[in-house]
Amino acid sequence: MTTGRLTLTGLAVLATALGLGAPGCGDSATPCTDCPAMEGRYRMAFGDAGVPAECLNLGVELPRNRPLDVTRSADRLIGNLEGVGLLGTISAEGSFSMAGTGPGQDGGRMDTLSLAGRYTSPEGDGGTARLDGTFTGNFSRPGVEPPQRCSFVTPFSATRE
Repeated sequence: MTTGRLTLTGLAVLATALGLGAPGCGDSATPCTDCPAMEGRYRMAFGDAGVPAECLNLGVELPRNRPLDVTRSADRLIGNLEGVGLLGTISAEGSFSMAGTGPGQDGGRMDTLSLAGRYTSPEGDGGTARLDGTFTGNFSRPGVEPPQRCSFVTPFSATRE
């Protein structure tokens, strides 16, 4: 999983996030009007897994305890993680996907990030909204010879602040 190229799954998530996939919520052809209220700020959490060595060489770190900011309009999502803008959709059932590409934290790296998973709304008084899914990162530093690349996929969870 360290080819440095977008996987077919990554391309599908990116196409969906950019509005090139099937529009709307779930399998419907029209956007939902009563989509889950996923908007907010979330803190990212990952298991004990780290990043591959070739990613460490690029200065890549998992965004542990860093904010994922999400806004929503109907089924359309706009987010920001580590300075990378994300676009995506959410279904009436809470399935979501978001993806985007932008400069890495060090400025010389290009990061392509995607998140896919499920939103769980807060239950009861004092409950917390939660995201669970898969984080995919593709990273490259094009200005060096040969270009440096790495990618990885890891599960994540996030809780709304």
